[in-house]
Amino acid sequence: MSIAACLLVYSVVVVMFGPSVLGVLTHSGHAPKCGVAAWLIAIGSVLLTWLSIVVLVILDVIAHWHQRGSFVVSCVRFLCDLAAGKQGVAPRVMLLAAAGAVIVGVAVIGIRFMRTISRLRVHAHGHAHAVRLVGRPTTERGVYVVEADERTAYCVEGKPPAIVVTSAAVAALNEGELKAVLTHERAHLDGHHLHIVTMLRGLAAAVPRLALITRGVTEVSRLLEMCADDVAARRHGHTPLLTGLMALAGGAPAAALGAADVAVLNRAERLALPPAHSARVRAQAALASASTIIAVAPVGTLVLGASGFLMCGG
Repeated sequence: MSIAACLLVYSVVVVMFGPSVLGVLTHSGHAPKCGVAAWLIAIGSVLLTWLSIVVLVILDVIAHWHQRGSFVVSCVRFLCDLAAGKQGVAPRVMLLAAAGAVIVGVAVIGIRFMRTISRLRVHAHGHAHAVRLVGRPTTERGVYVVEADERTAYCVEGKPPAIVVTSAAVAALNEGELKAVLTHERAHLDGHHLHIVTMLRGLAAAVPRLALITRGVTEVSRLLEMCADDVAARRHGHTPLLTGLMALAGGAPAAALGAADVAVLNRAERLALPPAHSARVRAQAALASASTIIAVAPVGTLVLGASGFLMCGG
């Protein structure tokens, strides 16, 4: 149980302090790819740690069921006695109510997650299908022009996915700006950014009070926009992308990633005043160190516990 206890401590520390620490490290956006990786590693490690704790407790009970000195086994046997009514009716009712609440809570979390993912995907796929029906295809693969007075460009998940540009946006952008904006949207599709955001939104809906995930959705979406900005800026330059983004209005659907819908001012400042190479290196080093610590800590706990050197917990 020492391993499970230490993993629990680790997860609590990451949940409590992870959002603020990662928020500080990724605020500047100097290393957006490393920032996305850090947030995803933190969220994934906490979820896997909780799952590992449950598995370890179950294995501990199975392995020490016949040993009277095991604390966990003693607790399990005591709970079994309560459930059987050996300690009275009232404790049995309270235990069954608590167990029922836990089961219902887990079920609600799972249902929220699946329903949110399903709803977002159905909406996105339906939107992409509608765009292919009413939009005007272009010479660019998967790019459609939709007649609308609002200037916007976005990509939407589908089978296949689609990049949507309104006729107003096409009229407002020159050739270089339009190419930069389309490259930005293509980078989202090539990097599977829509899938990442959809999964995070599902998790946020499932556990809405967990700041590590709810803040992670916002921060990862912002950093993914910066990742797409970097791809477009490398191919077409900072100026066409910057002027193109500022010319577009934020009007993308909820299930899409729009070129000018997330942290526009922050991204515009970053494009207008690109960070120095030394600043990017420092940001990458800090985020790589944080990601390594977050990823290695639970693995190290398991290794030390399996080796018999871990002396943590009861």
